[in-house]
Amino acid sequence: MAISIENFMGKASGKLGNLIIYQRNGKVCFRSKPKKSKVPPSDRQIYQRKAFSQASTFLAPIRSELEFGFSGITGDKSKRYGKAQSLAVKKATLSDNGEPVLDPEKIQTSIGDLLPLEDGRVLWENANTIQLTWRPNAFEGNGRESDQIFYLAYDPEAQQKWAVLEGVYRKAGSMTIQFPWSGPLEGKFYHFVSFYTKRKGQIEFSDSVCLGRV
Repeated sequence: MAISIENFMGKASGKLGNLIIYQRNGKVCFRSKPKKSKVPPSDRQIYQRKAFSQASTFLAPIRSELEFGFSGITGDKSKRYGKAQSLAVKKATLSDNGEPVLDPEKIQTSIGDLLPLEDGRVLWENANTIQLTWRPNAFEGNGRESDQIFYLAYDPEAQQKWAVLEGVYRKAGSMTIQFPWSGPLEGKFYHFVSFYTKRKGQIEFSDSVCLGRV
């Protein structure tokens, strides 16, 4: 259990006996050191640890983008990122003869009840420019013309990423995206797309859609 106090200790962190000292949201917090268990982990526990490690390694370079895509979740940024990790383990991890294997195309960069992107395609116009297209399905369900695009391209091997947090509106049906690197870049990136809107002071997202490694 963590206990926080006002930060009269400055930027203190480290260990003190059986306590670990750290900072969160401008406060100094204490928590007890975890006790080592004498019981060996079960096969299920080993599997879950490996799956979580894989998901964390894949998601770490895009943490700031995930914190945006999950900003509809109440709580601090660590809670949003934790939700992304949890979904990656639950929905994007498959078992291959008892070993966890992460499927990047099942990763979600946002979640929500907003009408998602439909009929999305990525077309390369030249070595470093794509044309993103979709069906402008405004006014179907809870979709609106003014819903905006949230786009993320991610190459996990090179740990390169390019995000558009304030894209064009749903009604546009297409958006041109130019990468800041020289090409050719085709086939290196996974492309994740979703819509979001701000209504009554709250932000609402759709579930993201991965358009593959195009």
